[in-house]
Amino acid sequence: MNLQKEIIIWRFLDGKIGHEKQSLALVKFLKIETKTKLFNIGISNLASIFLKYKKLIKLPKPDLIIGVGHKVHLSVLISKIIFGGKSIIIMKPTIPINWFDLCIIPEHDEYKGKGLIYRTKGALCDGEINVVEKNTKKSLILIGGISKNFVWDSEYIFEQIEKLISNNSSTKFLLSISRRTPEDFIMKLKALKNMNLIIIPMKDQEENWLENQFKKTKITWITEDSISMIYESLTAGQLVGILKQKKSNNKRIENSLNILRNQGYIFYDKDGNYKIQNKIKIFPNEAKKCAVWIIKNFLTQ
Repeated sequence: MNLQKEIIIWRFLDGKIGHEKQSLALVKFLKIETKTKLFNIGISNLASIFLKYKKLIKLPKPDLIIGVGHKVHLSVLISKIIFGGKSIIIMKPTIPINWFDLCIIPEHDEYKGKGLIYRTKGALCDGEINVVEKNTKKSLILIGGISKNFVWDSEYIFEQIEKLISNNSSTKFLLSISRRTPEDFIMKLKALKNMNLIIIPMKDQEENWLENQFKKTKITWITEDSISMIYESLTAGQLVGILKQKKSNNKRIENSLNILRNQGYIFYDKDGNYKIQNKIKIFPNEAKKCAVWIIKNFLTQ
């Protein structure tokens, strides 16, 4: 599907890692499919687009203008009006959807309004399934922490991890804690005397640590508050088991997880055995599918 013309992409950034990883995933697969030139433009507020105007007029005019997050919506729209190109917003925008050429929205948002929509199974991720033989005797545990979307209970999560480890005594677990993980929970983990559990704090993880672990392991257990990590693991071809939180405060995320469970992409332990099934469906690479759709519908006409 390679095009002769070099595709110019303006990518607006709001400084949020989760947002920028999604747009980067889309750009990655656009680059794989065709020749592109990328320009990253940082935006802190609406005034930024006017302050950067002198720099923007010196750039090649964009074929695609991509943005994620409320802060960049109007900047993407204004740039399209002034400079042309197709405007693409990832995640449901806070202004009318039909003001943009395309909005990439997760299916769990159940949007039914106007505008051109590409529906995805969750967040865009840049991972690809690694087909090499993986170590089935080593698994990952990814711990989130306190968030507005779930009620965190250290004891509740700790009990699940204890059962998981004791019921899989021949498996070595690498456990990653996040910046959100409460200190009392970390202390409980460190007090757990178990030879097959290794705790890896984020500060001790080298660049691309998680991506490298995905290449070596087959199974990942994740606390359900870490929704972006769940999608990233699925996109990397992991079998994903969920460590439940006591209570959800976000119906949209709860609905998203229920869809994944009902469609057979993630595993919730019902019996307390923590023996993940090997029949979980392979998750589609949504960023790659989006890139192919954009090229076909926006760039080859």
